[in-house]
Amino acid sequence: MRNLAKTFLIVAACVTVADAAAVVMNVPVMPFVSVSFEGEPANLGTVWGPGPRSVQVDLRARVVANCPYHVAASFQSLRHERGKAVVSGKDMSVMVNGQEVPIETGRVPVARSSSPTSSGGVDIPLALLVKFKGMDRYPQGRYSGALIITVMPGS
Repeated sequence: MRNLAKTFLIVAACVTVADAAAVVMNVPVMPFVSVSFEGEPANLGTVWGPGPRSVQVDLRARVVANCPYHVAASFQSLRHERGKAVVSGKDMSVMVNGQEVPIETGRVPVARSSSPTSSGGVDIPLALLVKFKGMDRYPQGRYSGALIITVMPGS
């Protein structure tokens, strides 16, 4: 009788696990794409003077996706910390991985994959090159802007 009870308990456990697995397998998987950066925000340093200046910053984004994906970059112009000025697009240009990024108005593709990443994700290198001219026309002080990385499911 004891063996019969043990056998029944084992069979019941196996049926329960099989039912739970069937329920999990019927749940549709939603596309998932995530991007992250490690470390401090990029610092372009001190840029001043009438002549051309350029600053290169190498960044690395980690993308984790369970579907094909596209990565694009856009850039918000540099703004003075006290609202005194916004650096004009005619005095600044931005490139990411060798592609010109329209400031404030558009984005450029920087990576794409037709398959998901591994569970640990993949690193996407982002070489940010910012060129300035005529910075002596702007008030001194700290300026900040944003490199915006957009990651989307793709096909």
